[in-house]
Amino acid sequence: MLNESTLKNIATQLYDLAEGVQRTVVEASHQLSIPFDAIRADNRAALQGSLKTLCTAKGRYIYRFSVAQEVSEPLHKAFFEAKAAKKNNRAYCRVNEASALLYVGSSSSLYSRIQQHLGFGNSGTYAMQLSHWLPPVEGELSIEVWRFDTAVNGAVLQAIEDGLWAMNKPMFGRQGAR
Repeated sequence: MLNESTLKNIATQLYDLAEGVQRTVVEASHQLSIPFDAIRADNRAALQGSLKTLCTAKGRYIYRFSVAQEVSEPLHKAFFEAKAAKKNNRAYCRVNEASALLYVGSSSSLYSRIQQHLGFGNSGTYAMQLSHWLPPVEGELSIEVWRFDTAVNGAVLQAIEDGLWAMNKPMFGRQGAR
């Protein structure tokens, strides 16, 4: 039953979650830029070395993909067309409004998850699948990564990810736990 006591209990849980977010420490942060040509060329070997620099330690990660604003519209159009056509039989993530921020996510298997977003993973995994639809425009993909201790509460990490999602309104994906 939803009553005053239940609402107070919910508010207390949200307050505790907010305190957990405030106490959370970012252990490390990294950034990597990848030219679109390297992704389109399916140059996995060259990219793997660069990606491993982002995944140097065990932990839980929040990551964010972005591009320059001027390429967001062509990327949005190309992705929308690839998803509608089910290009290369890939599982494409949800598409939202065009934005320079492409995706916000979290993972404890960061290297694998980034590979999936680049389109080098399993075809049935929902991800951006960039190498399968990236149009012939000049630019680069920026990847920002924040590492947290493995002991950070999952609900706290999800609240941080959701907060970033709400602030940035990414072009792909969705807010909330999967």
